[in-house]
Amino acid sequence: MRLHELLQESYDDKLISAVSDLLAIAMAKDLKKISMKKFEEVLAKQGYPASVEEIIQAVDKSGFASSVNKFEIVPASELSIDNDSEEEKPAVDVGDMAGNQAMSDIKSEL
Repeated sequence: MRLHELLQESYDDKLISAVSDLLAIAMAKDLKKISMKKFEEVLAKQGYPASVEEIIQAVDKSGFASSVNKFEIVPASELSIDNDSEEEKPAVDVGDMAGNQAMSDIKSEL
């Protein structure tokens, strides 16, 4: 593999990581849609000037978006209603179980 190919692969990995981080922040802020133009500007400010096509590829590879096109990105936290089925919902809420166990442990130490 040539040096140029190694550098390009490294840049692509870093771009995907930066895209993943931005999308995770967007999901934490409960954003429904992200403008591609704004996303492109923020990436450039972080040192990743990329074309719309490169961003689309990075978003697809990141797995943090349910859809992406040249105008907007829809974070993965915004799945369509069709994707919610009873089969996909967990039977047990692991977060509640962990919280209950933590409270039990704290009470037993007191």
